[in-house]
Amino acid sequence: MSEPAFGHGGFLARLWGRIGSAVGGSPRAIQDVVVSTIPYASRSFFGFFSSVLIARGLGPVGMGQYALVMSVSDGVTVLSDLGVGQTALRYGSLAASRKDVASHLAVLRWAFGVRMTLTLLLVTVLFLLAPILTAWCWHAGGLAGALRVGLLVAVFSAAAAVPSLYFQSLKRFGMNALVLTVQGFVALAGVGVLAILRAWSVPAVVGMAALATGIGALLFLHLIPRGAIYSRTPDPGGRKPGGRVPWQLSLPEELEVTNLDTTSANRFTLYLLLSTLIVMITMRLDVWLMGYFTDQAQIGLYSIATRAALPLVFLLGGLNTALWPRASSLTSLAEFRNLVRKTLKASVVVAMMGGVYAIIVPFVVTLLFGSQYHASGGLARIIVFGYCVACLANPIGVVGYSIGLARVYWIVNLFQMALVVAMLVLLLPHYGALGAAWAFLINTLSGGLINGMLVWRRSRRWSGRIGDDTRSLRGF
Repeated sequence: MSEPAFGHGGFLARLWGRIGSAVGGSPRAIQDVVVSTIPYASRSFFGFFSSVLIARGLGPVGMGQYALVMSVSDGVTVLSDLGVGQTALRYGSLAASRKDVASHLAVLRWAFGVRMTLTLLLVTVLFLLAPILTAWCWHAGGLAGALRVGLLVAVFSAAAAVPSLYFQSLKRFGMNALVLTVQGFVALAGVGVLAILRAWSVPAVVGMAALATGIGALLFLHLIPRGAIYSRTPDPGGRKPGGRVPWQLSLPEELEVTNLDTTSANRFTLYLLLSTLIVMITMRLDVWLMGYFTDQAQIGLYSIATRAALPLVFLLGGLNTALWPRASSLTSLAEFRNLVRKTLKASVVVAMMGGVYAIIVPFVVTLLFGSQYHASGGLARIIVFGYCVACLANPIGVVGYSIGLARVYWIVNLFQMALVVAMLVLLLPHYGALGAAWAFLINTLSGGLINGMLVWRRSRRWSGRIGDDTRSLRGF
């Protein structure tokens, strides 16, 4: 007789129990992981079927053009963050856990001002350079208009970023999940309208993406207190109120220095800025260099392969979303080691699930996207294996931020970028999209091994010096 999926002793019940234990082990922690996974799962579902419709409607060449256009918008979204979001989540979560409402809102206002300013600057520059970028780099000058429309996605994403951080820092993952799920549904509905009208074109698909992102941003901004966006009263640390962007994040000392990390808020932001910038470039080098070394059909095949990995991407995102605020609130070495141990167990379970999916993903790609994307199946298998490695390594890396490893992570990221550039330049001219897939897998393997070693060595060194108590680690 088969074992029940849910209920006492069920497989899925045990699975979620293990994943939930990674972020605290309590029923609330398990609930947070499940709820945090809902928007990623729903967006995976909506995004996956949107990709099926778009891929069938545009074909490999049109899909390649769409991937190029959205890579610029996605790049602006990441570049405008530059570690701001992670810094805000770290110190906002810490302030919220200590009931310091003023500092909590001050951190969010700082993040909103910086993100919106950077986004508008980048969008303005790219709006003006769009004809040059599309004609010279991509040899497709007709995409300039679509690229400009796609820049609206970056603006709306930046506007929605801080409200999302507000809910995450308060561990109100349900509200965050609701808005993101609605946004994903609107995106699928918009693509469905295009399919019914048979109005397929790259500008139309990009416009629908901008509309869905804008609706999500408006919902988010409506649901948070005004003080998270703007205030006329001075912030903690003595900053003057007004419309200027507070580039310097100033907080009470007890929020900046914890038992596990003595890195100041501004230094933490600087390290994350470097890491985010390097990772953003590294993760988009494949598509950008393919635009130079290969034809657009190859980019379309590769784009479908990456979309087939969305279930792993969103599952990993749900785990990290629930993990970040808890890792930011760690105050002792014993808590750190306990969280690392539980996180590793959950990561293994998620990676094993991904391994099973990697075996069948080529059949899924051909079934859903059609025989014209048959070549994407083999690429998808390599990329999914890469995300399996990321599921093992990334959550441990998140915990590492709480023990001062932000100061060295950017160096690891720089090494990974150099490795990826070398592999892409060598492999793309001869193997096309297959070379990009292997570069991604080796990138995740190298980063995972190095970051895991760093966390293990730091934990071992501290254990030998201070034991498992809660004494300050200043000076280590």
